[in-house]
Amino acid sequence: MNSIFSYRNAGLIALVSICATVLNGQISDPVPESPQNSGIILQLEDFAQIPQSNGSAPRARINHLKPMYDGQGRLAVNDLRGKFWVITNGVVSEYADLDAIFPAFKDSPGLGTGFTSFAFHPEFATNGLFYTAHSENAGTGVASFVNPVVTPIALQGVITEWTASTPSAATFSGIRREILRVDITGTIHGMQEIAFNPNSESGDADYGKLYICIGDGQSTIAGYPLNTHRLDSVFGTILRIDPSGNNSANGAYGVPADNPWADDGDPATFGEIWVYGFRNPHRISWDTGGDGKMLSGDIGERNIEEVNLIESGRDYGWNEREGTFRINPDFANNPGNGDGFTIFPLPENDAEFGYTYPVAQYDHDQGAAIVGGYVYRGTLATALTGKYVFGDVLGGEVYIVEADALAFGSQAEIKELSLSLDGTRTTIKTIGGSNRADLRFGFDEENELYLLEKSRGMIFKVVGATDLSGGSGSSAGDLVNISTRGVVGTDENVLIGGFVIDDAAKQVLVQAIGPELASDNVVGALVDPVLTILDSSGEELETNDNWDDTQGTLISDLWNGSPPFTAGSLSSAIVITLEPGSYTAIISGKDNSTGVALVEVYEID
Repeated sequence: MNSIFSYRNAGLIALVSICATVLNGQISDPVPESPQNSGIILQLEDFAQIPQSNGSAPRARINHLKPMYDGQGRLAVNDLRGKFWVITNGVVSEYADLDAIFPAFKDSPGLGTGFTSFAFHPEFATNGLFYTAHSENAGTGVASFVNPVVTPIALQGVITEWTASTPSAATFSGIRREILRVDITGTIHGMQEIAFNPNSESGDADYGKLYICIGDGQSTIAGYPLNTHRLDSVFGTILRIDPSGNNSANGAYGVPADNPWADDGDPATFGEIWVYGFRNPHRISWDTGGDGKMLSGDIGERNIEEVNLIESGRDYGWNEREGTFRINPDFANNPGNGDGFTIFPLPENDAEFGYTYPVAQYDHDQGAAIVGGYVYRGTLATALTGKYVFGDVLGGEVYIVEADALAFGSQAEIKELSLSLDGTRTTIKTIGGSNRADLRFGFDEENELYLLEKSRGMIFKVVGATDLSGGSGSSAGDLVNISTRGVVGTDENVLIGGFVIDDAAKQVLVQAIGPELASDNVVGALVDPVLTILDSSGEELETNDNWDDTQGTLISDLWNGSPPFTAGSLSSAIVITLEPGSYTAIISGKDNSTGVALVEVYEID
């Protein structure tokens, strides 16, 4: 189905035509529209570097950064290879080493092995309790659950409770006990994040309940699709348990009575399940403001990355659904009915199945593996307030959606953030010096946001956000979702971007970006773009080669000394006031050069 939609903001309009292509019942481009640039630039500063745990990249497989809730403001970071680090006033020190503590500790092969997550009890400062998730060799212990389909077992995921004898100590000393253990088919999509609801208070039904994310254990792609998407399997679920209870089958924890299947009368059902139907619920978090939404980032197979709104008792569809599309759950064994790369439209009777669909999604034209984040409720970057910040593990793109727009039955608009480190525009791939970004997010007790990358083991703190979209904290301009990327050829084979000014005259910044695209691993980026603006009659209004040759002082002043370009960049830009009407931005290559370029339009406040 073809659709025409418009992006409108402050009188600027761009019309775009999109088409979700369906061939022989298969969908070739499930999410045609790309996330638009939000006009918000995150300002990052170096916060800490985690010590090297391997001789080659990734330097440190850091996975989470969370507060210890110890009254001292300390932050904890886990390395998948086993190290547990504490950051005190910016100083990194070792708290524990799970690799040394557990003889059967397993951190390779696979992306889902090692010390995967941790959660400090909200009263850690007084009770010393915290919890970890890690993997061990298959057969190390007795599994707490029996898988419904017999499969090879690659490893076991283990939840451990620790009690620190002195919670304020720099290193752990105390006791530990095993809570539960899960047999996992493969070395990916295993035990993921564990967390407590930060919105619950003592006396609430949810207080002290531990949430445990478990992927489908590689069951589907290994050819055992019947081992997941069912209530007698913990694969593809988020569990909710009471570590202080003892009514579980192994007697080591409690099954909360208000879990949706705790008292359903079916002895085969696992009462620990809170929700199910995920491929890899990699991250969970709660909005600490607004209506307290629980959100999850679910990593997809070959097509769709999902943001899910979590409510108890819901079925999120995998492995019958990927995003808002149908798949063949048995693609590993019967690819003739659709392989892992193939998705189909939903059936007409889809409502009968009762699946819950993502509230935001993007496809693999825009990324490869979602990493969930947090709804920002800090004070340093107010332009992010009320926005769910997440990203893509591999590409390193950082995205936002409005938390209030995340609602069942609709798809919230995803927008992309830009990054600036020490005043220079950059990307996670550039920072890490690797083609794989390995992006993660963290937070502290003040709800400030952090970005983590594994190549160098670096942690960056978000210390501000310049909003160029006219919203809170705006600095100079409004990126109005008018952007076009394409290949610039020789002679008349130029890149053309059209836009419209309506209502009243507007001052705009039109920029032609070329060399910066190379930092995003765009192959063949145009080295030296030349920008020309024409009116509707074809008359040339302005032209520019390098932005700081003729426009540098003006743009720097408008952006309070922090222009949206790197000093010395060969990209082009023009600030111009335009009357209502239609205009064309043309990008050509200097000296008939060729390559990929991007044209964007901002409104100047």
